[in-house]
Amino acid sequence: MPEEVSILADLGIIQVDSYGEVTEADLLASMEEVLEIQNTRGFTRVFVDASKETSLPKTLPLHQFGSVLSTDAMMLKIAVLASESLREDLRFLETVTRNRGMQVRIFDSREKAMTWLQE
Repeated sequence: MPEEVSILADLGIIQVDSYGEVTEADLLASMEEVLEIQNTRGFTRVFVDASKETSLPKTLPLHQFGSVLSTDAMMLKIAVLASESLREDLRFLETVTRNRGMQVRIFDSREKAMTWLQE
């Protein structure tokens, strides 16, 4: 699986490291892990390092994932560090989730993403 979920306990943040070719199944599996941590530890802030992703699902599966994410993970605040090559695809996901009321933002630097998460 090209996604690894961990905890930055000192910051109260869930971190997802995403790399390589990411499928819809990978996204859903990571979301389940994140929700498990949220349920057991109470963490609601998520940092996704997607700077090393090389591909994402096409538009329809990405839209479907965004719909599921905004339904199941509405209480989360998610910052995504995007690779330059996939930034537009991730902006589409950002739009889908934000249109449904989620706090999701795409960033081009880790520092900006972490600052926003901690606001």
